[in-house]
Amino acid sequence: MDPEPKFTFDLPGTTVSLGDKKKRVHLRLTNLTDETPRGLQFHVYSENGLDWMNKASLNWPAGGGSGECDGDTPGWYCFASADQFPELMPAPGGTVDLPIDIRVYEDEEPYEGTFDIEVSMDWEGNGSWVKAKKSFTLALVDDSEADLAVVAPDVTQAVRVDADGKLEPAGKLNPGETGALLYQVANQGSKAVSGIKVTLGLPKGVTFIEPPQECAIDDGGRSAVCTFDTLALVPTSQDTDPKDNVYSAVEVHHLVTVSENTEAPVTLDGGTVQVEGLTEQVDRRAATTTTKLPANAVAVPAADVDASDNQDGFAVVVAARSDGGDDDGGDGGSGGGLPVTGAPTMLIGVAGLVLVAGGGAMMLLARRRTRLPQA
Repeated sequence: MDPEPKFTFDLPGTTVSLGDKKKRVHLRLTNLTDETPRGLQFHVYSENGLDWMNKASLNWPAGGGSGECDGDTPGWYCFASADQFPELMPAPGGTVDLPIDIRVYEDEEPYEGTFDIEVSMDWEGNGSWVKAKKSFTLALVDDSEADLAVVAPDVTQAVRVDADGKLEPAGKLNPGETGALLYQVANQGSKAVSGIKVTLGLPKGVTFIEPPQECAIDDGGRSAVCTFDTLALVPTSQDTDPKDNVYSAVEVHHLVTVSENTEAPVTLDGGTVQVEGLTEQVDRRAATTTTKLPANAVAVPAADVDASDNQDGFAVVVAARSDGGDDDGGDGGSGGGLPVTGAPTMLIGVAGLVLVAGGGAMMLLARRRTRLPQA
């Protein structure tokens, strides 16, 4: 590997509660250079033998989202090129989240096993791969609690909100324009939570627009704490009927605006999303009738099997204007914040198949939902 690393990577969330048969984790790749790579690949394998493969395995997602994959359980790889999968290439200073599935076959007793991931990136497009390798621990634990995870893609697209409250892409994100910070929260544990608390931090030069009533924003407009104490999330194993009001995963977006004084092109990094479950004392039936807490009650944090994936970072990728006006990617380059017409600036949707957000594909876990229930 080069003396000065050109990228970093991590795989949080590899602790699974006994009784849970499947968990989705995300390989997070961050580009430390000022250029977008022409290709990337990662190899998942074990150098310590296959003694634990009958207990659990790591697999590429059947629905896609990590490029072209091949191999078998002892060792497999995924490859993506900029020509075929441009949405999987991390922008300069940006991060991509590539899904990996953990499947559990034997869950009678706790167990730990190690595995390795080697990641390679090519900035030249000629096979000049820069490589790095890390070892990780897959742990099966006797801890039947909720297990929240959050994924927040980089913000790369300008958006507008139509009269029905739907987001419409408006090309690359230029200074003075509005984008959508989107993140997905999923409960992959064994217990439900009756609500969630989300702590948000925006990069310097980016601010929130008209936050919803559930969020408290600081005076600078860059930090927010949102308490959705009526939003119950059940375990994914209990989210089986697409027609009911029981949800295991939600996607949330907040409108944000980039300062007109931003010198572009530039990647504004340092954004964070952190989630916390509230009061796990709720079952599947109660989840359909959860209401706002009374004035004399306070939601308390719920236990979490693996909190390592409760936070994700994101960047806001700002493009330079073309010819001093609209960008080639759309007609949203007129400057200033986008109008919001007749709809809240934060929507919650239960996750559907594949969501294209901020120019990148993110695999989601369930179906869509249109609006946060009003208190």
